[in-house]
Amino acid sequence: MESSVYIFDGMDYMKVLNFQRHLNELRNNDKIGDSFIILEHDDVYTSGVHYKGNTKGIIKTERGGYLTYHGPGQLVTYFIVNLKERKMNAMDIIIKIQNTIMELLEKYGIEAHAEFNEKTGVWVGNKKICSIGLAIKGFSTLHGMALNVNTDLNKFLKINPCNFNPDIMTSMENILGNRLNYGKIKGEYLKILLKDFNIEKYSIIKSIENNY
Repeated sequence: MESSVYIFDGMDYMKVLNFQRHLNELRNNDKIGDSFIILEHDDVYTSGVHYKGNTKGIIKTERGGYLTYHGPGQLVTYFIVNLKERKMNAMDIIIKIQNTIMELLEKYGIEAHAEFNEKTGVWVGNKKICSIGLAIKGFSTLHGMALNVNTDLNKFLKINPCNFNPDIMTSMENILGNRLNYGKIKGEYLKILLKDFNIEKYSIIKSIENNY
C-alpha cells in the first residue's frame, strides 16, 4: 500500500496530535499505508507518560518519556507505522529512527551515537541533540522524534527536558557554530527516511484539511 508523507510548516501541536491519532486508527484498520509527518511546531511543551509533575501549561500525551519542548528550528517527524506488517517491535523502530538521524548528522560531520532506556535518543558526546518518544496503539505507532537543528536552546531552560538538566540539550547550530538551512536539512532527512524505511511508492501531502 502506498505511503503518505505529510510535510507542514509551523503547526499547532494539538491539531497535529489529533491528526496522528486519526491516522493511527486508519492504519490499524488497514485503510492507509504507513504515514510520516515532517514539520516544525509553534512553541509548545509536552509531557509523556513517565512525567508525574505539574502539567500547567503543558500538553499531556501518550508517548513515552518525560517533558520536552518543540518549536521553530526543530525538525520533528511523527511515525504512523504498522509494526505487525513490518515484523518489528518497539526497539526495532527506535533503532531505525536513531539510524536515520545519525546518518543525517554524519553528512554534516557530526559524530553522534544512540542511547536507550532513560537516555533514549541521539547524543553528541554528553549532549542530547535528538529526543525520541513513541506510543503504540493497536499494531501501529504514533509520535516520534525531534532533532534540534536551529532550535533556541534557551526554551529548554523552563523544564527538565527528558528528566535531565536543561544544559544537556544541544543543536546542530550550536555544534557547528552557524545557522543551517532548515529546508535543505528537511529535504535531506526525507530522502534518508524513505530509503531506510524501504518506501518506494508514496505521496507528499502539504495540507491536513482534505485528509482528516
